[in-house]
Amino acid sequence: MKVPSEIVYFLIIGFISTFCMGSALESYFWERLGNSSLKNKICRNHLLWTVNQTRASQCFLTCLRGGEGCQAVFHNGLANTCQGHSLVLTNQDDCHDEEGSNYFQKCSSRRKRNCQEILCSGQHATGIYTIYPDDDSNGVSVRCDMDTDGGGWTVLQRRVDGSVNFDRLWNDYKNGFGNASTEYWLGLDNIHKLTSQGSVTLRVDLIAPGPPKRSAYAVYSKFTVGNESSKYILTVDGYSGNAGNDLYQHNGKMFTTTDNDNDGLAYNCAVSYHGAFWFANCHPVNLNGLYMTNTDWTGIIWGTFSGPFVSMTYTEMKLR
Repeated sequence: MKVPSEIVYFLIIGFISTFCMGSALESYFWERLGNSSLKNKICRNHLLWTVNQTRASQCFLTCLRGGEGCQAVFHNGLANTCQGHSLVLTNQDDCHDEEGSNYFQKCSSRRKRNCQEILCSGQHATGIYTIYPDDDSNGVSVRCDMDTDGGGWTVLQRRVDGSVNFDRLWNDYKNGFGNASTEYWLGLDNIHKLTSQGSVTLRVDLIAPGPPKRSAYAVYSKFTVGNESSKYILTVDGYSGNAGNDLYQHNGKMFTTTDNDNDGLAYNCAVSYHGAFWFANCHPVNLNGLYMTNTDWTGIIWGTFSGPFVSMTYTEMKLR
């Protein structure tokens, strides 16, 4: 039996929505939140057409079905207008103010800010990719977890074998270090940019040594990291999982390294425990501690799960 082309089209759109999150049409487009200069703007460069449409989803559909190389749209919910463009636009294009106008572009049309956008563009394999956390960013190599809980996770910290030294200074933690294919820290500046993109969830996967080996995870539905002037203050809330809600005790804490002490104690937790973190008297959690096989508080700790004297052999902090 031949399936009508219209049905095939909507099946494809439904398939896209599975990976891009949200409704089929809206998920195929991404509002350009990283470039606020296009908010409440309208541009004329590379204009294909202008039509009257009340809903953004109608505007997206017109672009998707247009067949004229439509790559981006402006939709104005106040004026009920939609206009399609043949190229992705920037704030250098000829634009003027228009209240209520929002700019959208196809998921595959612009540089990807995170692993969720990479997943949306059709890349479904876990591996190393390049992301651009904001419009001014140079490319950053990251590990994308495309397998866990629907995929699209940007890994910001990974410990697997002790090959990378995590007992480092402030600038290292600010800028990032290591190798995305093995062990690395993405960098506090990059983490701040990623958590400024909208609602962000943190997931932490853990493995403790055996025998037998044990695994656990923690998910926080609210996760942000402030900028450097705030000392990269941590906000986490909305716990679920089976590792224990230990990281919540670090909520509201500033980041501390051996050369930049912000833990509020008479001594420096980073010096005592050989790894930088958002220390909370000093920790139930220290994921940047020493990689070791013996039992010691200076190891990689998640207190409720690992216990205070068992250093974990695997951790991944990832956001989506």
